[in-house]
Amino acid sequence: MSFRFVPLSPGEPIGVVALSGPVDRDRLDAGLQALDGWGHPVVLAPNLDARTGYLAGDDDARLAGLESVVARGATLLVAARGGFGVTRLLPRLRLRELAAAGVRFVGYSDTSALLNAMATAGGTVQVHGPMVAAGLARRDNELRLRRLLEGELVGETLFRFDRRCVLRSGRAAGHAIGGTLSVLAALIGTPHEPPWAGSVLFIEEVGEPLYRLDRLLTQLRASARLRGVKALICGGLRGCGPVAERGPRWREMVAEAAAPETPVVVDLPFGHGARNLAFPIGATVEVDTDSGAIRWSE
Repeated sequence: MSFRFVPLSPGEPIGVVALSGPVDRDRLDAGLQALDGWGHPVVLAPNLDARTGYLAGDDDARLAGLESVVARGATLLVAARGGFGVTRLLPRLRLRELAAAGVRFVGYSDTSALLNAMATAGGTVQVHGPMVAAGLARRDNELRLRRLLEGELVGETLFRFDRRCVLRSGRAAGHAIGGTLSVLAALIGTPHEPPWAGSVLFIEEVGEPLYRLDRLLTQLRASARLRGVKALICGGLRGCGPVAERGPRWREMVAEAAAPETPVVVDLPFGHGARNLAFPIGATVEVDTDSGAIRWSE
């Protein structure tokens, strides 16, 4: 598959959108302060302070917020936060038009549904990374995201890891897909699920008991979605069952889910943990457990 990377250009406006849950204003302001330091115009969606139950405004308001930001010239759009709501909007989004216009989204959690759908629709590299009110205020997250967006990491190492992170050795290359495990499972059978075959799959999760992790991984395996995956990479599993205790069962479940020949690496710093290092969705990445590295291919 062919995906194109569109770097952040000097002076390019950056949009902030709220497509999911209601946004905490203090956290938003902390993230906006970091973003303001980049020296780019920042375009805010009009629904950032909206609240309709567990959503940042109803579907029409969240969609109108996105359209407003794009109409005002922003094509790099950073999600304010996750939660739930993106999948409700996917059928109404003109994904191919957005991708053709060079629109790129940054986010994780619920936003990972949009990242994968966008990369699939138009071949534009998207970014799994911190959101304005969820992680951007942390300095190392911010610096990593900015370096990636400006193109400094193309052809460079994205993650390094030691042997303790390797559940199954090997080398592999493929287009990167992934995000929150429950969100990926919810896309199965829809027009918006990512292209699993030939991919390097990144997964992470938050707040799921061990049996629900098992159920989600079993769903991916039973639906044959993992059959053509070239490598399985696991990030943070914050608050998931006994994972914090580093018991062996969760590692066994992750390894069991992958095909027998698939390299498996765990415990990398992306996802719902405090350290959430950005990586590209749709770009080709190379995994080498012997050298302990994941690299963004040129």
